[in-house]
Amino acid sequence: MEFAPYPLHIVTGRVMAEIDRISIEERGASGQQLMNRAGESVARRILASVSSTQIFNSAILCGRGNNGGDGFVISRILQKEGYSPQVALLGRGGFLKGDAQKEYQRALECGVSVHECGSDADFDEYLRHVDSAQVWVDALLGTGASGAPRGLYAKAIQAMNARAKQVWTAAVDVCSGVDADSGAVEGEAVYADAVYTMGLPKVGHVLPPGLNYYKTLEILDIGFPADLLTAAESRAELLYASQIDAWMPPPGRSSHKGTKGRLLTIAGSRGMTGAALLCAKAAVNMGAGLLTAACPGSLLPLYANGVWEMMTLPVDENVSGAFSESAFDQIDFARFDGVVVGPGLGRDSSTQALVKRICREVDKPVLFDGDGLFALTLDDLRSRSAPWVMTPHPGEAARLLACSTSDLQADRWGAAETLAVGGGVAVLKGPKTVIAQSGGAHWVNPTGNPAMASGGMGDTLAGMIGALLANGLAPKKAAACGAYLHGLAADIAVEGSGAESLAAGLVSDSIAAAVAAVRNSRKQRAMICA
Repeated sequence: MEFAPYPLHIVTGRVMAEIDRISIEERGASGQQLMNRAGESVARRILASVSSTQIFNSAILCGRGNNGGDGFVISRILQKEGYSPQVALLGRGGFLKGDAQKEYQRALECGVSVHECGSDADFDEYLRHVDSAQVWVDALLGTGASGAPRGLYAKAIQAMNARAKQVWTAAVDVCSGVDADSGAVEGEAVYADAVYTMGLPKVGHVLPPGLNYYKTLEILDIGFPADLLTAAESRAELLYASQIDAWMPPPGRSSHKGTKGRLLTIAGSRGMTGAALLCAKAAVNMGAGLLTAACPGSLLPLYANGVWEMMTLPVDENVSGAFSESAFDQIDFARFDGVVVGPGLGRDSSTQALVKRICREVDKPVLFDGDGLFALTLDDLRSRSAPWVMTPHPGEAARLLACSTSDLQADRWGAAETLAVGGGVAVLKGPKTVIAQSGGAHWVNPTGNPAMASGGMGDTLAGMIGALLANGLAPKKAAACGAYLHGLAADIAVEGSGAESLAAGLVSDSIAAAVAAVRNSRKQRAMICA
């Protein structure tokens, strides 16, 4: 969603159902009206996403609840647009109730072909009828469903997944089989190209394994009262483009390199200079005004020739070609507005002592990443009085929390909250990166893609966040903007190349395009307000 007229609280199905109830019972909304808006919004998004040839014969699978009612509305809209949707109702029309029953009747009156499937044989006949369909719509189970799908529902999900690689699939609200409250999957769940959800994102969209069952998520505003959505009970919010635009420093006409922040990076060691250079390159591309890369003295030629836009500061090293603790006294930290510590540092005891001293004594905002985190404990960070950000991957976070990686991944939000000790900011990396700070809701990043699973991505992210810290952003907003733009840059790189794997340097090269896309969301906001 480029623009959201309200915060994108990530809610449970129960919370969304309560918003729906209040809208109807206390605010005068019609349940059928909301269903019509939902179905029509999804239909319009489908029409905008696939070609007319693909969608001409579509298969729409409807359950017996309101999710199925949305499916009937979708079928009616497509029928009116001149297409020939084929609907499977898992059950008999006479047993439908409420708004779903009304929309079922309206679909029939519009000439939609509805196949009532009360048995396996009925459903098998339907599958033969839609064998050539290239667009499939999952309107089976909504946000109130839980547990493993059974009977015809399980069979329908299996049938859709058997065709997933040959067709384009859309899911209404949530992929059937995914628990909207937790992301849990018991049994089988629909794999969708796109999920269209109403009002607010659901917890099951952003936590594993549910987040692995779709490629794109779109949140549709169908007219729920904005104050109900704004006040929705939630532990987290989903980031969106115009929000990032509002937080980013404005591009002033009188800006110069001295006003864009002075960043120091303490990164790299013999054999791991690439991490330092990737971090520096990303910081430059993110807009750091003046970047100085400290480096082990013997490695100066590699640093100096690696990123031309940065300055270098050779300091003491140990026998393994890594930073020595004595380097601390060779650096005038007061000159800098922000510091990045950790990418490729190595784990020599003298280097770890340097990191601990930086944590204790440097009063500038500091980002700790990679081997910089290996040198620290949560008690070290808790005792730090100046602002800090950490950017651990799950393995690094599990070490800090003294738990297994699998246990951490089972409660990513809780883990991020626990890591953010003493007012610091934790950026728990991975699909749907979590940004947490004690005392407030955390943020979840929607950008990024599987092609980012390669070395150097974390170094790039560290440089981007570091540049924003040096430019004066509050640590949590710097972390959120950096994470969002990092993922968006990767999305742009994949879109342009179609690559299944990205080098971190290619992501860095797309940072400017990502910033431009976020800035353009301001224009879209103006158009919407007009």
